Amino acid sequence: MRDRTPIPCPECDREKYFEGLCYACTNRKVRESYESMSDGQIQTTVQNIIQNIETIGKWEQVYKDFTGLLAYRDINTREIADAAFRNKIYNPATLYRDASPELQDELIALINDPYCAHAGDILSCLSVIGNDNVQSAFYQLEKNPLPWRKNLYVDPSFYAEQAGWTFGADGTRIQLNYDSCYSLIKESREDNAVLVARARAEECAICSCQTIDILSLDGRDQRLSFLGLPGQLNIPICPNCASMCDRTIVRYQLDGESTFEVVEPYTNEKYISDADLTSLVNSKMVLSQTEKPAYFSCGNDDVSTIGGNPDWIQDWQYEDCPDCQKKMKLLAALQWDQLIEASEGTLYIEICTDCSVIVTIHQQT
Repeated sequence: MRDRTPIPCPECDREKYFEGLCYACTNRKVRESYESMSDGQIQTTVQNIIQNIETIGKWEQVYKDFTGLLAYRDINTREIADAAFRNKIYNPATLYRDASPELQDELIALINDPYCAHAGDILSCLSVIGNDNVQSAFYQLEKNPLPWRKNLYVDPSFYAEQAGWTFGADGTRIQLNYDSCYSLIKESREDNAVLVARARAEECAICSCQTIDILSLDGRDQRLSFLGLPGQLNIPICPNCASMCDRTIVRYQLDGESTFEVVEPYTNEKYISDADLTSLVNSKMVLSQTEKPAYFSCGNDDVSTIGGNPDWIQDWQYEDCPDCQKKMKLLAALQWDQLIEASEGTLYIEICTDCSVIVTIHQQT
């Protein structure tokens, strides 16, 4: 019989059933390898991506190198976009983030073809570029749909959302992401700018689980000034219900006072164990001391972020504010596996600063 005795990871002691490092430590080392690359190594890797761009759809080394360099080194993708376009490659759409003005015009010309054969892919690529010309083209296409629209499930404005923006009925731009990005990391240092999973005294009215402030943010910290929240913001949730409900609505004040409501709970059973709760409130994650690239969460590693572009597990999901019905803005994305061992999914936290409302949603495969 095959031995199923767990083996501790030699670096973090996490239990696993295979030799070598655990997946978390392996992914962390991959991230660190990109972060430590010299400028020469980056350029060599970029040239290899360009020369082998036709293999990117296999999700092997070229794909890993591209996503790793974009996420961790914020590379300029102009030359890569040229190579991708020559080869009629449109995925991932982030290939086109830094496309030249000439290439942008060619993409817009393609999408203005009434019978564009790759309309969904072209819209995705243009959304990542996301400048005024793209926004104008999307608005016109939404007002005056071309024949290819009947082959798609959603309008151009929804495609724009995947890149963190959209527009209203009058064409006014709506920003759904923050340009700045910081990560939450496990380090043994005092840093009160962000406290993660702080225990609260109350129990959940639905499942009797202990509630937590999943995030406590001090918006007066210089690193968080981009949020425009000059005070103390606490985000309470039930950690048991948060992943098994439609959403959690939080109403906050900047003096730390907040209340929450679980919307459409799946069950009133408590599945989270006392050991999991202990792990959660002792996660000891702190805000990174330096800013990260906007796509930091979209690389090979499981990372939690404040701001930036999220890595959506399923389709992108920007909620309408329950009070004003305007689109909400992504505040943070937390990987559950960093907080509770062997857990799955991501908790996305979105905010409407006009109404002082936060909505949390959970996604997993």
